[in-house]
Formats: sequence, structure tokens, C-alpha cells
Amino acid sequence: MITIVIPVYKFNDYIKTINAIAEGPGECIFIVSDGEIADKRGNLSPKAVSINIGQKDFNHGGTRNLGAQMASERGAEILVFMTQDAVPAGPEWLDHLVAPIRSGEAVATFARQLPRPGASVLEEFSRYFNYPAQSRLRTRADIPEMGVKAFFFSNVCSAVRADVFWELGGFPDDVIMNEDMLMAAKVLRAGHAIKYVAEAEVVHSHDYSLKQQFRRNFDVGAFFADAGGMLEGAAVGGEGFRFVREQLRYVLRRGRPDLLPLVVLEAGAKFSAFQLGKRHRFLPLSVKKRMSMHSYHWDQKKE
Repeated sequence: MITIVIPVYKFNDYIKTINAIAEGPGECIFIVSDGEIADKRGNLSPKAVSINIGQKDFNHGGTRNLGAQMASERGAEILVFMTQDAVPAGPEWLDHLVAPIRSGEAVATFARQLPRPGASVLEEFSRYFNYPAQSRLRTRADIPEMGVKAFFFSNVCSAVRADVFWELGGFPDDVIMNEDMLMAAKVLRAGHAIKYVAEAEVVHSHDYSLKQQFRRNFDVGAFFADAGGMLEGAAVGGEGFRFVREQLRYVLRRGRPDLLPLVVLEAGAKFSAFQLGKRHRFLPLSVKKRMSMHSYHWDQKKE
């Protein structure tokens, strides 16, 4: 059985998308963290099961583990993780996503993300750079060649074989973000394979402001500072420079030289925030909370 686990905040804003997913194949479990009762709002699909938690209890890994635990208790063999703002691009997205797991080719998969209609040129590039049109299987042997990209894995739309998920201890429940990347690292280092499935498509993108980019990349830096040996061999510098180089080329191909200064500013904001985040242990709590996109994490974190 397949069960889809989706953390939800501001439930009513996403009721249409949520019901569309719930009415598709598989069972759906929603973990609602905005303090309201999911099944008393809107017209929630009867196929959906909801768990309600307080906002202060939310974290990226532990909240998903809560949904996965309920799913496993109900007999789930494949756990599918999505975010509330991911919209399936076609009716066969789930079949494509879980096919490599069913065939034994991989124990974990993740989908291609397409930019939303009207997304900015820079966000279009980000989606196409990180989610190409070609599928790829990854194993531990790919880590030296791919570096950090070997561990790239997105819970915007992903699937993991339930028995392997629990054998590996589920998601870490104390990280600020990128719990999916650490899961990928555990999968590869345990000798399993992951497949990026380009045929499984969801529409998902964010047009972040410079301030939001800064705050998000501060958290990325903090994540890498705290990740420990699990990401050994995952150098990130070269990949960052390649992203900027290709982004510059992309905006020129799109006939938008006016965006070149923004590309440079954005790259500078990301780099400086990442470096600060890597050194978060030297910063006072109040500063970390102001710089962070996930400020609640610092109240939960046990130093």
C-alpha cells in the first residue's frame, strides 16, 4: 500500500490541491500544524486522515516521522512525502514515482519540479538546473564524482520503501532543514540506490526576495555545520559556482541582460548567508533567529 504524508500549514489555502491528491491513488495523511482541526474545515476528502499538532511542535524531520509512523501502522509499504504546495503535473505522477521502488531498481525516489506559470526567469532556471529532464540512478559509487549532488533529494515529492525508512531510523528530527538530504545520505551509505524520476512531475517553485534568499541560505549553512560525517565528500563550493555560471548564461539566452546585476546580488547574498550559517555557533541566539527562515528551530534546538 502507498501512503502520502503531507505536513500542512494554513490548511484552507491549499484545500483544492490537497483534495485532488487525496482523491487520487493511495491513502493520505495530513499533519496540520496551524492549530485547527483539519477535518472540520472545507470539504476534506473522506480518504484523508489528519493529525493535529501545535506550531511549536513542528520540525521538518520529526513531523514527517509522525506521519510515517501512522502510515506504517496502517500497513503502508511505500511512504510518499509531499509538501502542501506541490501540484501534480499529470495523473500518472504517482505511478512514475514509485515504479523504481516496485521494480526493485531503487529504494527511494524523488520527482521533477517544474516552475509555476508566471515564475521569474531566475526561478525558472533554478527548477531546470536542479531538476533536469533526464532521470538518473544514484548509488554510493557516485559520491566521489557528484559530491553534494549525490545527496540531493527533495521531500517536495519523494518516496521511500517503508521498511528501509525505518531500518535507517527515519528522518533526523533535530535539523533546521534538508532532512531529505540526510535521508538520501543514509540510503546511499547503506548500499541502496536512489532514483531521480523525471517522468514524475509536480509544479512547485518559489520566487524568493533577496532577504528570503539570505535567510534560507543562512539555514543551509547552519545545516551543513551541524550535519557531521554523514555528508562527507559533499563539497558544495564547486556546485555553487557552477549554478551561478549557468544562471548568467541562462538569463542572456532568455534575452534578459537586465537581470545580470540581480544574479550577482543574489549570489552574494547566498554566499555570505551560507558562510554565516556555517559559523552559527559563534552567534548569539537573538541574531540567529533574525537571520533564519526557520526561527522556531533555534528555540527547539538543544545546544
